[in-house]
Amino acid sequence: MFRRSPAPPAAPAGPPASLAPGREVFRLAPPVVLWWVWVAFAAANVADFAIQGTPSARFTAAVSAILVMVTGVAYALAMRPRVIADQAGITVVNPFRDHHVPWAVIQGVDAADWVRVHHTRDGSPVTAVHVPGKALGCWALYMSARIKRREARGAPPRSGVFRGFAGFGQQQADETARLPAEAKYLASLPPAKAIAARLDARAAKERRRAAQAGTGSPLPVTARWAWFPLAAVAVPALALLVVVLA
Repeated sequence: MFRRSPAPPAAPAGPPASLAPGREVFRLAPPVVLWWVWVAFAAANVADFAIQGTPSARFTAAVSAILVMVTGVAYALAMRPRVIADQAGITVVNPFRDHHVPWAVIQGVDAADWVRVHHTRDGSPVTAVHVPGKALGCWALYMSARIKRREARGAPPRSGVFRGFAGFGQQQADETARLPAEAKYLASLPPAKAIAARLDARAAKERRRAAQAGTGSPLPVTARWAWFPLAAVAVPALALLVVVLA
């Protein structure tokens, strides 16, 4: 359900058990599928206009602006968001903002409606002394309404897409029985919670490493605007407004 870089995309059954020391990229599959569905739809419309022609230049400009604007929105909301874990910390790529949180200041990672990265408010390294913190939501890693309803009912997670087939279910059960304890625990969680648990475990490991290295100075949590997705939405919206008012 999520993708990992530079290795090939992970299987939908759940994240791997071991904590990879390198760069990992996490995102859920449905928004990426939605993005490519929209790209195919937009491309089909462009091809249709090219073949059949359009009634007027104004109509063409208006439809083109709408297609480009919706493409920009789909890119910002579906294709762009991701969470990157590397040697320096966690980078949360949200639709219009990028946040970087060093490992040493991460207090924990959990999942509510979204996966949340909790970090110290003043950028000080996490110690045994409690310090004020704040939570950073990860747009790419969300809990779907279906999963939240299932958890509210207390229903167990599904073991596989084709769990209705007895043979396949038995094969899945046998494979799960051979997995290490950590892998079985992660496989039992919804995708967003499994990723949160993986990131939380890696954060704890990296904090211990930073403490052993003697890192005690404040480390900034940085945030910056992402101008490309902003422009991809604002420019065609402005063009559409000009066409409508002209």
